[in-house]
Amino acid sequence: MARPQENPSLPPVVHHTGLEWTGGATRVARLLAEGMAPSDVTARLTCEVGESEIHRQESLLAASVIAPDQFGLQLAPDEMAHVHCTGDWPGLLGSIPEGSRVVITLHDCELFTGGCPYPLGCPVLEQGCLGPCPRAFADSDRVRRHKHQLLHRLDPTLAAPSRWLARLARTHLHQPVAVIPNGIPWPDRPMPRREARARLGILPAARMAVFAAHGGQGAAYKSGGDWRALWQAVKARVPKALCFAVGGDSEGREDDLVIWPYVERERLALLMAAADTLLYPTLADNHSLVILEAMAQGLPVVAYAVGGVPEQVSHDATGLLVEPGNSDAFVEAAAALLNDPARCRELGTNAFAAGRRRFSVARMVTDYLRIYRQLQEPRPARSTP
Repeated sequence: MARPQENPSLPPVVHHTGLEWTGGATRVARLLAEGMAPSDVTARLTCEVGESEIHRQESLLAASVIAPDQFGLQLAPDEMAHVHCTGDWPGLLGSIPEGSRVVITLHDCELFTGGCPYPLGCPVLEQGCLGPCPRAFADSDRVRRHKHQLLHRLDPTLAAPSRWLARLARTHLHQPVAVIPNGIPWPDRPMPRREARARLGILPAARMAVFAAHGGQGAAYKSGGDWRALWQAVKARVPKALCFAVGGDSEGREDDLVIWPYVERERLALLMAAADTLLYPTLADNHSLVILEAMAQGLPVVAYAVGGVPEQVSHDATGLLVEPGNSDAFVEAAAALLNDPARCRELGTNAFAAGRRRFSVARMVTDYLRIYRQLQEPRPARSTP
């Protein structure tokens, strides 16, 4: 006898991202597409930039490369669109036929700004991006207004992984935004630190920190350009400490600072399992997957309390949060943690347990399935803003 479908009324879903394999938005899209298979929801992926075959081992789900302004034209009448990111919001939104069922997950602020992913206190955002753009985005007020008009035409269902971004989006878009935190696969237990260090050739007694971000020391929003200076200040307080800086396009070693380029997720997990703390001096963040990957390896995080980070890291319980941009406080917190192995273990144990409870893929998939079901129900007409 055939197994009855759990969600027979749900249509096929097309997940769209900018990059084929890398980036947090793409990771979430792939986890959702693959995680919904047991619920009999058919999913396919489209992207705007194809990438190297090196990443294909991470997923068997292939993505079709398509230009943003062609995305809506290839949607079948019965398909639901779930957009995660794009390099051309006006082009993509304008391509989607009116009346289509559309979900948009906001992974940054670009949907409601004149072009910037994170405003960082921009003085003109509150005025609708009127006036000269401090970051030189061309026609920022017109672009912002156009995106808002296209959103009103489509009336999509909006979601954001953090309450912080959801509040911002509601303020600027004047429509509801659901909060669905990101989730990742969670191991039954973290890899034992001694085992991870043995595999990497690191001494068991070493005090070890990790910086990690896509783009490495070139990642502006992650303070990548400050990593060396921050590490030198930490090293002065913890002379025997070792640090890895991961995610750029170069490799090398500068005394006890080891520089790695982008590495596959399995390799990064091994590094995190071997470390004592993740140093994450982000200037702007929504709901970082890097933080979740650290928590999944029982690794406490030292970070600036910006954006959605405080929704992931509980100060003095699963990590340490400091005043945004206060590099002195960041260094002191990092040094204090590295100098206290027992506290590192305690915060790391708490981080693993809290993350497994709150940030699993299964929970994220369930939340989005609920959103998809709601889209099947008739919605009241929206008034003109």
